[in-house]
Amino acid sequence: MNVEENRLQTFADWPSDAQVNPIRIAKAGFFYTKANITVECFACHLRIWEWSYGDQAMAKHQQLSPECPFVKDPSTSGNVPNISMPTNSQTNEPREDLLDEAARLRTFATWPATNIVTPESLARAGFFYLRHNDLTKCAFCGGIVGTWEPGDDPDREHTRHFPDCAFVVSTIEPRLEGSSSGSMQDLANRSNLPNINLVRDGNLAALGVNTHKGPKKPKYGTMEARLTTFANWPSDLVQTPEQLAQSGFYYEGSGDQVRCFHCDGGLKHWDPHDEPWTEHARWFPHCGFVALLKGQDFITACAPELDAASVKELQAASRRTAQHRKEITERDVQTHMLSAPARAALDVGLQVDRVKQAIRDKLERTGAGFSTGDALIEATLNLQRDEDENGDDHISRSVTNMLNDVISSLNEPGTPTKSTAKPQTSIPQPQVRKTSPDGQLPADARPTRKLSLEEENRLLKEARLCKICMDCEVGIVFLPCGHLATCINCAPNLQDCPVCRSAIKATVRTFLS
Repeated sequence: MNVEENRLQTFADWPSDAQVNPIRIAKAGFFYTKANITVECFACHLRIWEWSYGDQAMAKHQQLSPECPFVKDPSTSGNVPNISMPTNSQTNEPREDLLDEAARLRTFATWPATNIVTPESLARAGFFYLRHNDLTKCAFCGGIVGTWEPGDDPDREHTRHFPDCAFVVSTIEPRLEGSSSGSMQDLANRSNLPNINLVRDGNLAALGVNTHKGPKKPKYGTMEARLTTFANWPSDLVQTPEQLAQSGFYYEGSGDQVRCFHCDGGLKHWDPHDEPWTEHARWFPHCGFVALLKGQDFITACAPELDAASVKELQAASRRTAQHRKEITERDVQTHMLSAPARAALDVGLQVDRVKQAIRDKLERTGAGFSTGDALIEATLNLQRDEDENGDDHISRSVTNMLNDVISSLNEPGTPTKSTAKPQTSIPQPQVRKTSPDGQLPADARPTRKLSLEEENRLLKEARLCKICMDCEVGIVFLPCGHLATCINCAPNLQDCPVCRSAIKATVRTFLS
């Protein structure tokens, strides 16, 4: 199964309504096991059976099995990629010709979706036509994109799905940045709107736009699910199961160890004065659940203050360069895992693998371990922050580009604008009815049923309710689709919009008045 084409053939009876495209799954190293929607990696034998709409197969593979040979380097793992090109009996073009835009454009002779996306824009973005449905393939990275929809920009779709493609990095990204920065610069010069500079500089957080990522443990996404884990919670602790569950934690069943369902951050050894929300924000400031429910000001106020020794330790470590790295064995790391700083880091519930990685990095840079627990905790949290930010960079760029386009279109005179927000419930509007000379309504205009004041009030209330729990008031707008559909409690559990099923890239907190 190291041959991608063979892996793809195993998906012949893959469910048509499955959440992930089999082409993407096969390209990520998996073949279909024929059991429900379970797939297996040919290199590390990792099995995955839980898929959600919007999942990136390769990203999920990397997250669950980072040591897989295929994940580390597909070219040395024995993988044979699918590099077959479409048969072109008219031009008989060799593969290398498809690197030319004109050659790619000629493959779209039978393109069926000209009214959705033009062949010229696809060829310009590096794609050629595979002559099957609306599947297109990049001539540079081999990435396949299909199911094109009205309004799709091939440049942006190529960048979103395959950000590491050489053509994306060398050609598309400079093209996108040049067009957006030019229009934004002109707009900033002609306007006195202070928020335009925030969008142009990518400072979306200052505008209240938060990048969105789904939870690490979706099964504990609701407060009720988290509460059920606290059946054996120690009764002598001040922190109650309700407080902890409301703060995003579920109980792991050992001691007083709890873990966040969203960011997977763990905490234990609770003191009587510890407040769950404050501790959550203090140790895991990049948790999307905390940012959505409490806000950035709360997170900033809860930031820990390091003592002078810890600050000095971190500053000394930052001055080391990669030139001083040395080979560190697993035994060296295990020795330092028995030290007091390591025990302190593990005591607060940090993951063992991240603590080991922080120690390894420190030993490689300086040859010495951490002298204080706070310094090791800070280094471990920085590793988690870097992991989160690597996944957020592309989302942030996409949302920034989207806002740039919206502001630019609004500033151009005569340009029609459209709203992407779709109302969820139609509110009855008063109707004007014509009457006959005798004051009676025509027979075809007489209402069959008149809404009572109570029913109108009920419809108005339903329009403001969360479409997931139908209990709390809506308060989160999803980007880029623009739907206002869920409350702040349900939004962190979602990866896709419940209305249009498009991937959620960012959120904005709203308040109905």
